[in-house]
Amino acid sequence: MLIVLANLAYVLTLIAFVTRDVLYLRSLLVAAQIIVVTYTWFNGVHLISAWNALFVVINSYMVVQILRERRAVELPVELRPLHERHFAALSPQEFLRLWKQGRRETLRSGDRLARAGQRPDSLYFILTGQVRVSRNHANVFELPAGYFVAEMSLLTGETANADVDAIGDVEVVRWPTKDLRDVRQRNPSLWTKIQSVIGHDLVEKIQRTERREAAS
Repeated sequence: MLIVLANLAYVLTLIAFVTRDVLYLRSLLVAAQIIVVTYTWFNGVHLISAWNALFVVINSYMVVQILRERRAVELPVELRPLHERHFAALSPQEFLRLWKQGRRETLRSGDRLARAGQRPDSLYFILTGQVRVSRNHANVFELPAGYFVAEMSLLTGETANADVDAIGDVEVVRWPTKDLRDVRQRNPSLWTKIQSVIGHDLVEKIQRTERREAAS
């Protein structure tokens, strides 16, 4: 019977190592290590039993943490359209976490969000109002609510290639570039999703520009 348990532990460990989902991986390791603890204890190998008992505790704790992170999050009603329309690549929990990291601000007419030749210190998302994008003091286009500002500089690390100024009162959510770079270092998978959100925004801007040029 103990031999069967030992082989079962190895089979579960093997399955865990080829499992991509970290929750399943941790859960399988917990099961395998519990079996190892049982097997080694009854065979008098108490040192191995003790180490695996510690592994059981660690992996069980991580399973609980993962389950907490994946617990369904109920978005506030006012944020649901924003999530569905502009941040769908993020899970509700990821979106809410990112949104809370941002700083909601009201800009006045003429306030500058980005300056050509300089690296913007923040990424902006326009909630209400619109901004003017200009190069060499010539108006290029106006950008309404629902778009990011200074996203290219965040992605490339290069300076902005245009001035962006508020037209009238503009309400934005602002994320300091430093904070987003910290996200890129700490949580690469989340950063990849944020890049997807920004990429979708860029595609929409290109399509909007093409439609405007076709109509002119």
